[in-house]
Amino acid sequence: MAREDHRSPCRGHAFTLIETLIAVTVTAIAFAMVLPAVTEVKRAADLDASALALVSRLREAQSLGATSSQAGTLWLDPADSRYHLTQGTTTTGTYAFAPDVHYVDGYLQLPNRRISYDNLGNAQVAGKIRLTDGVLVRVIALFMGTGLQQASWLTS
Repeated sequence: MAREDHRSPCRGHAFTLIETLIAVTVTAIAFAMVLPAVTEVKRAADLDASALALVSRLREAQSLGATSSQAGTLWLDPADSRYHLTQGTTTTGTYAFAPDVHYVDGYLQLPNRRISYDNLGNAQVAGKIRLTDGVLVRVIALFMGTGLQQASWLTS
């Protein structure tokens, strides 16, 4: 007489517990290897975004100065990670760097913290602004006269 097999018909297609544990372990190891690289990329992206936003605000200050009789000024707050955009005596906006990005007073290589543009769009100060996340540094170069701003890490 033929012996009946009482096993489930799906039994041959299921994963065993040991196979599932191996798959979970390999996945966890892969994530552990990728996580530091992802963190570094995010930090660099936050730093780049903060620096490019600052360049954009400098150009906005230049545009405000060139299109009115009042100076467009960007003031870097020495005690904070915020900066302020003003037209004449009116503050038009207050902005902040990304949480991991630090502007330290020692990183500002300008005669003063107020970058002002006159009615011709000319900067009244020249120098470099350095932003850092503790590892990477981004430098924004400012020039007198036409007041051009240069994101030096992008123009290598």
